[in-house]
Amino acid sequence: MTNFILHVAISLDGYIARLDGDIDWLPSSEEGGEDNGYGKFYNSIDALVMGATTYEQVLGFGDWPYPGKLSYVLTSRNLSTVRTDTFFVKGGVEEVVEDVNKKGYKRVWLVGGGKLASSFINRGLVDEYIIAVIPTILGSGISLYQSVLELKLDLIEVKSYSSGVAELRYKKK
Repeated sequence: MTNFILHVAISLDGYIARLDGDIDWLPSSEEGGEDNGYGKFYNSIDALVMGATTYEQVLGFGDWPYPGKLSYVLTSRNLSTVRTDTFFVKGGVEEVVEDVNKKGYKRVWLVGGGKLASSFINRGLVDEYIIAVIPTILGSGISLYQSVLELKLDLIEVKSYSSGVAELRYKKK
């Protein structure tokens, strides 16, 4: 059975990006040299799922940051790539779930954004939530939780890093 893990960074006031989608406020691993547990997490996953807006933003980072992992991109647009590890899905969440189960993936990372996260949350598909709280208040922005239904979670771990980041891990009840 596949476990879908929502691993995302949010501002202290709960935003995943500025209103214009900018994430320049996120700390980089070059700042202090600490990866806040990202490397260990990345090595534990089999595949990734993201929305088209997140995909296009990631393309702007330079080199593809997810080599060797199959990336599903949910989109209603006609996107294309020469990459063999990126798969565009127009059929929606159900098509992704069916394909990752068929391929036997155990851990799949829900990268973002908010609409994608909400789609998986509202279907009861998110097994684990890893929320990295960045010590920055944006004041406004794009919320992680967009039209989600009420959901009770169990806290399983809290970690703090010297960067000031607090990592909260929850599982669904």
